Amino acid sequence: MTVAEELNVSRASARLRISQPAVSRQVRDLEGELGVSLFHREKSGLKLTAAGEAFLARARDLLHRTSDAVREMAAFGEEPKQKLVVGYIAPALASVLTPALRRFSQGTHPAEVVLKEISPAQQIKALREGRIDLGLIGNPCPEVEREFLVTILSRIPLQAVLPDNHLLALRKCVGLSKLEGDEFIGFAEDEFPGRNAAIRGACQAAGFTPRLRHRVENLTALLSLVAAGKGVTLAPAEVSQLAHPQAVFVPLAPPVPFIGSAAARRKDSPHSLPLVEQLVHCCQDVGSSRQNRR
Repeated sequence: MTVAEELNVSRASARLRISQPAVSRQVRDLEGELGVSLFHREKSGLKLTAAGEAFLARARDLLHRTSDAVREMAAFGEEPKQKLVVGYIAPALASVLTPALRRFSQGTHPAEVVLKEISPAQQIKALREGRIDLGLIGNPCPEVEREFLVTILSRIPLQAVLPDNHLLALRKCVGLSKLEGDEFIGFAEDEFPGRNAAIRGACQAAGFTPRLRHRVENLTALLSLVAAGKGVTLAPAEVSQLAHPQAVFVPLAPPVPFIGSAAARRKDSPHSLPLVEQLVHCCQDVGSSRQNRR
């Protein structure tokens, strides 16, 4: 094929790094094996015969298919990647999951990580059905801790979330009892199980029971209702990473209530369990580092 492209044995031998006599001999041997002349030998150089033109096309096809076969065989020698499917709520992505995945990617076991942003309740359902391997569910309710292996990654302080025109919005911190007269925005229990109980518990420790008027199904709706002046709420400080125009996060005065940030996985032993545990350890390391900086 190289001789046919160059139409010059000397140039072909230079490209192939084979001596000129050896190239000429191989071409003659090929012609003898095929029983046809592939080249016209003329004073001006070589020229392909009709047979040479036809065989050049076949030669190119053979070499192309040979390259494909080599690539296919190389795939058999590679260690197959396991797929790890991780569910998460939005605040966990930047605070825990992204830095944890950086550490995880430096490990010795290759894995394809698939991320799914879904509510805590949907993560629990997906864990039961085996559609995700690990869930970053935020604060775990008791039912989750009974059913799954739960690792608390960090404890996050709750903050007051107020509309920007609230009388307390400009305070550097606010006592939780100061919000007793406000209506609170809670969560739909079928999407964020146990979150309303955490809000009630924090308020009751401050001496009152909150009036939970609205129930939202996601954090974006929570911040939107607060911004619209429909009420106030309590949320983990990491939720402030989400866009929240006209909603203000104000730290609470001591004693500050905390909420857990947890990872959950099934108690049985799926094929990906070692990788799940490796990723959980990475999340723990990130959570510990963040907590030490507070």
